Amino acid sequence: MSKLAERYGPWAVITGASSGIGAEFACRVAERGIHVVLVARRRDRLEQLASTIEDMYQVEARVAPADLTSRDVVQVLEPALADIEIGLLINCAGFGSVGPFLDMDPSVQESMINVNCRAPILLTHEIVQGMRERGRGGVVFVSSVNAFSAARGMANYNATKAYDLLFAEGLAEELRPYGVDVQALCPGGTLSEFQGVAGLDTRNFGPFARLMFATPTSVVLPSLRALGHRVTVVPGLLNKLAVLSMRFMPRRVSTWFLGVVMARFEARG
Repeated sequence: MSKLAERYGPWAVITGASSGIGAEFACRVAERGIHVVLVARRRDRLEQLASTIEDMYQVEARVAPADLTSRDVVQVLEPALADIEIGLLINCAGFGSVGPFLDMDPSVQESMINVNCRAPILLTHEIVQGMRERGRGGVVFVSSVNAFSAARGMANYNATKAYDLLFAEGLAEELRPYGVDVQALCPGGTLSEFQGVAGLDTRNFGPFARLMFATPTSVVLPSLRALGHRVTVVPGLLNKLAVLSMRFMPRRVSTWFLGVVMARFEARG
């Protein structure tokens, strides 16, 4: 049994597991001998991943399709979670949008808050009760380097990620005496479907894109290594430098600068 399985097994719940960082988390956790519950909207993607995981890693993979914008998400997932002991919760589902806030559909902005903030809070409140009682477990909130500064064009997204970051850091202190580890994972640009959904295009950075955008593997492995040791995890040297600079810049300057970066990043029709 791996150290991860011993500390955070026997089951893990991963939201946003149909692609990108979430799918990578599912594979790397299963690789270490932990059974997984895969949560996302797209059943076909989840079933394909579950089959791959069971064949490759000899663990059980349950599929739990759910719309994380729903107000009854806990009740929807209850049948898949009721009979298992969950030692690890990875709140990875999330999405963003780019553009002036007043020009965007308010229902999309509300959905972003529900997926990025509300669903993780509800699932954490439900699942981590058992971890606290058993005196062991782990929770990962996937935040972002964007959490460290506001930005023109991504005002709501950055605010949701700041919420995830601060909530995770506060919750870590609350749960530390009970043996439950909490992590705020703050990746920078990562090659996934996120950019397409948000209306961003990595090609706008030309040859620098390869330096600026990480693979899901290079985000997930540092997270799993740091779980239980560090609360706030920023993978990648450039991202660490960016976060450090934003902490020392005047807030107005960092907001302007990140807005310039996002404008360069924006997909152009």
